[in-house]
Amino acid sequence: MKNILVLGMLLAGCASAPPQVINQTKTVEVPVAVPCKVKPVPRPAWALDQVDPAADVYEKGRAALVEVGQRAAYEILLEAAAAACS
Repeated sequence: MKNILVLGMLLAGCASAPPQVINQTKTVEVPVAVPCKVKPVPRPAWALDQVDPAADVYEKGRAALVEVGQRAAYEILLEAAAAACS
């Protein structure tokens, strides 16, 4: 009896229709990274790098104040270059 039941189940499994395969083409837009074509911003000669280490504190202070302005201008150039790439 068991053999007939197992045989019936095996035959019933083979009697079903094969699954249908549906081929559809879908277009998917994927963002692609593009290299940045901006020229690198040259690094300026910082004012504190050019001061003599033996100079007095006032000369170093003046150079430090000049360098603050240099760094602000350099930062603006870097931000402009980064904005051009995005």
